[in-house]
Formats: sequence, C-alpha cells, structure tokens
Amino acid sequence: MKKYIYFIVSCLLLGSSCNVLDLEPETSWSGSNIPTDESHLNGILYGGYERLRSALSTGFLVYGELRAEAFYNNAFQTNIDKAINNSLDYDMSYASWQPFYEVIKQANIVLRYTQDLIATGAITQANADAIMGQAYTLRAFAYFYIVRIWGDAPLILEPFLSDDDLKGYGRAPLNELYTQMHQDLQEGQRLIPASSNERTTLTRAAAHAIEAHLYAWEHNYEQAIVSIDKVLGNSNYSLASLYNSSWTTGASDFTTRVQTSDYAAIFNIGRHKESIFELAFSLADGDNTRFLTSYFSGTNPIVRVMQEFGDSFDSNDWRAIASSERSSSGTYKAIKYIIGFSADVDTRNIVLLRLGDLYLLKAEAIMSLGDTDDDREEAMELVNIIRNRAGGPAFEIPETEYLDRGLYTQDDLLDLILEERKFELAYEGYRWFDLVRTGKAIEVLQETRGIDLDPRSLVWPIHIDEIRRSGGLIEQNEYYK
Repeated sequence: MKKYIYFIVSCLLLGSSCNVLDLEPETSWSGSNIPTDESHLNGILYGGYERLRSALSTGFLVYGELRAEAFYNNAFQTNIDKAINNSLDYDMSYASWQPFYEVIKQANIVLRYTQDLIATGAITQANADAIMGQAYTLRAFAYFYIVRIWGDAPLILEPFLSDDDLKGYGRAPLNELYTQMHQDLQEGQRLIPASSNERTTLTRAAAHAIEAHLYAWEHNYEQAIVSIDKVLGNSNYSLASLYNSSWTTGASDFTTRVQTSDYAAIFNIGRHKESIFELAFSLADGDNTRFLTSYFSGTNPIVRVMQEFGDSFDSNDWRAIASSERSSSGTYKAIKYIIGFSADVDTRNIVLLRLGDLYLLKAEAIMSLGDTDDDREEAMELVNIIRNRAGGPAFEIPETEYLDRGLYTQDDLLDLILEERKFELAYEGYRWFDLVRTGKAIEVLQETRGIDLDPRSLVWPIHIDEIRRSGGLIEQNEYYK
C-alpha cells in the first residue's frame, strides 16, 4: 500500500496570522503532521489552488491559445516558438503534466483525511462538505486540462508521497477519466453550499460550468445544455455591459470609455458579476501576474497578435478596443488583461470561466443537436445577446438572414458561433481547445498559418521524465515517438 503525503503549512500549525493564499506546502513524511483540525484542511485545499495558479499562470495561454492562430513569437523564446508553430517536443517544460498532478495530489489529501476529522469532531459536517466539494471540483478541473492536453493519463485518486509513487500507474483510457470527472463534479455540486458565490474559489456554478465544457468535449450536447442552464438561471451571475448608445465612436474619449467599461472590468478589476471562476493573484500575498506585462506589453512583448487576427475583428465590434491595441505601424498587442496595468503596484486575476462563454457554448450545443427554425431562433438569440453587447442592435444577425438556409446552412451557423467565440473569448485560453473540440484545428491552422497538422499531433507530447519515471508503463503519444 502506498504511503500518503501530507501537505501542511507550518504557519497554520503555529497560528492563524498567515494568509492562506501565501501557503507553501511541505512534503516531508511524518506522523506528527497528519491533519488534525479544520485549519490544516483549509491550508491543504488552498495549497491546491496555489498549485493550479502555478500550472496556469502562463499555461492558460500556452495550452489554450498559442497553438491556434492569434499570436506570433516576438521575443524568440524557444518554447514559445515551438508552441506557436506546433513543433512540440518531449523536452519542453510545458510537456510535463506534473504541475496538474500536484493539484490533484492536494485534492486527494483533502478527500482522504476530511472524513477522519469528521469522526473526531474536529470539523462540522457542513464545513467538511464545503471543503470536500471544492476538492472534488478542483481534481476534476485539473484532469479536464490533462485530458485536453495529453489525452489518456494516469488516474490517481490517492495522495502520493513523491513523484516516484507514480511509477505504478499507466495511462487510464479517456472513458475512465471522463467517468471520474463526472463523478467528482457531481459530488462538488452536491457538497458545495448553494450560497457560495465566490469568484476565486470553486462553487456549484463553477462545477456546472466545468461539467458543461466536459460534456461538450464529449459531444454530449444535451447534457451540456442542462449544465449550462443551471448557471444561466443563477441570479449571482449576469453579463457585463459594453455597448452604450450615448457613446460616440469618433469621440476623443471613446477608446477610454470602452477600455474602462464594465466589460473591460471583468479582466482588469476582477471578481466581476460575469466571472464564474478566476485564479487569484495578489501582490500582498507575495504572488503576482507580472508575467502578463512581459508577455503582452512593453517595447518587445514576448508574443504579439498576428495582424490578420487583429484585423479580423469587425470595425463595429467594440470588443476589439477592449482586447487589442494597434500601433501606427500596424502591429498589435493583446491588452485585454493589462489595461492600466502597473507591475509595481498592480496584479490581475486570470478569468478561467465566465458567463459570456456559456451563452455561446449553449448556442453551439443547440445548433449541434438540430436545425429547425426553433433551434436557429434559440441559438441565435444567445449569439445576438453577445453581439448586441459588443456593438449594439445593428451588430445583431437579423432573423431574416439566419433563418434563410440559402445564406446559412447548419454548418455555416456552427462556424458563425465558433467565430463569435473567437472574438468574445480572444486571448482567454479558449481558442485552441475550441478548435480541437469542433474538429476545426487542422483546417484553421492550414488556412491561417499554412501549418499542416497531423491529427495525431493535436495532443501534446508527454515529457520524457514522466515516461522514464513510469517504469515503462507510460508510452509516448504516437506522433512524438
């Protein structure tokens, strides 16, 4: 039987003065550091959030955006260049799934020991449920990234002492991983209090949103709609505003108005009513998102927006002004997360789940299931809500057009929704996953980048260290052998 590892933060053992966002888990094996009270469990859980923040602080871009058509490498960084040009190899640091298994490890520890503390009376059932619900959801979220990035992967449901403990695990097939993720998300939905509406911890709404994406990834669109509707019907969440008929597009203050709008605040202030889950960063807690300035801003940002991508925004789409900045020479910067950003005094949360995404994901699901007039009207009503926000009533697709099958086939409307997701969710870590989910990655990369992708290359290579560590149980993904 494998030994269990316990991540206990020393400051929590000594008192309550430490900020839980500043936790650094310990990994030494000792019976004396078995969790014995509620603060220990909270420390372990927040250590899991910290691990997720570490995995995705740049990973949300590398895994979710860079392989698509939005960016080019502006600073000649080798790993960034490999991702953007889809020339991945198994020595890249991003090819390691270890950061995500660190998240899973934290969740597994919480789930292993919470029941023991209930039995001793060290924690109430209600508080235990809230902690375990987040842990189940956190584990599922980490696995959802893993399967979208690497495909089959080890399914580990127990805490482990060290990386060497992974030697006994081969890769579980996707159906087993999907089943476990659904079970975890349903437990999260059952256990997390309905009253929880925090934006920087996982809530019931976050669990429903993750499950909606998981169902969509499996092309189970009926169930995706069921999960989405549970979020859309939650009054704690509502769309930000952007278009304002009183603003004049040619006015000198127009750009400033858009870039300080309610919509821009989703990314530049945070904890917004549209946000469902975001990674929390705080200078006061010793962490920051200063990498955003090096990636997106300055004289030589690491990545720049491809001119063709920046130019593809409609001139009437106000999201372009809140997302990108075009210089007089025609080059673009992605500014969505860095409007008014100062690395010395500021930081920004990274929004991973938000309501605008779910509106469009539901539209995609509806049009994937049928093509009656009612289907078109229901799907396009959702799309037009998003387009109206972006550019007002004139920016909506008229009913006379979207009901005309001579203008739009069912596939045409699905392509339109995918394009709308491209503009609405630009630079947020969705585009690559959207292209893979909808089967469009090969076509779009050929059309926009002239890159001929082998279907086997849609997953990442597995880092060579993970293969060696497995003792022969894990094989490299086929394309990278």
